[in-house]
Parts: sequence; structure tokens; C-alpha cells
Amino acid sequence: MVIGPVSSGKSTLLAALGLGPDEVRKTEALTYNQARSIDTPGEMLSLPRFYNALILNSARASAVLMVMDGQKPIWLPAKIGLALKAAVVGVVTKIDLASEASLEKAEKALENSGVPGVFRVSPVTGQGIPELRAWVGALDGGPLG
Repeated sequence: MVIGPVSSGKSTLLAALGLGPDEVRKTEALTYNQARSIDTPGEMLSLPRFYNALILNSARASAVLMVMDGQKPIWLPAKIGLALKAAVVGVVTKIDLASEASLEKAEKALENSGVPGVFRVSPVTGQGIPELRAWVGALDGGPLG
């Protein structure tokens, strides 16, 4: 399952991991992909009335990737990662486009949201994708992709 702000790269990340469709478009609603993933609209993390849906659906996942755009980090709800019912990890995307200061701010925002660890990735260049794929695969019982 991926959650994160609007335009943080959730669907693109799923595609890079081989867990979502190759064609990336705006996610309008919770999407259960045949490739074993749950894609969520960014608005669900922006609007408190949707937090319960994120928490309930996280129980259907083996992992939750909390995604943050490395170029445009924003603060997330404090400690929301602790309420999720699956293993949670932070993922800072677009690292090929962001400054080190911006990446550090994104990591700090994820840590504040209750995420215990963070991967830095670029779905475009592939940097960090093998390590994240291995982490998710270990939780899901086998290799991805």
C-alpha cells in the first residue's frame, strides 16, 4: 500500500517496483491493483476524515510505503504511521531532482509521522529501487518484479 501527499510519486513508485500499472495517471480512489498493491489518492492523507480509511485498508497490506516528494516536502499528520496496521517505511522520491537540504526535510517530516526508517529513491533513474524492492519482498514472502 502506498500513501502520501498529492503528486508525491506514489503510482510511479508502484510502477517502478512492478506492483502497479505501467501507465501512471491521477489516482481518483483507492485502487487495488492486480499486481498486489493498493494505491491511494493523495487527498486521503490531506483530509482527516479519510484517515480511518487509510488505517482500515492498511490491515490488508503486508507493507505501507509512506511516500514524500523530495523536492516538495510537507508536514504529515504527527505519528499517523503508528496507527497503520502493517509494517511502515518512509520513501523519499524524486531524489534525482532534489537538494540535500530538501531531502533531509522530507526525511524529518516522515520521521515525525511515526515512520521508523526511510529509503531514498528515484523511480526515473532506478536509484534505491532494488533496496526498497528487497525490503518489500522480504515482508511479502518473496522477491518482487
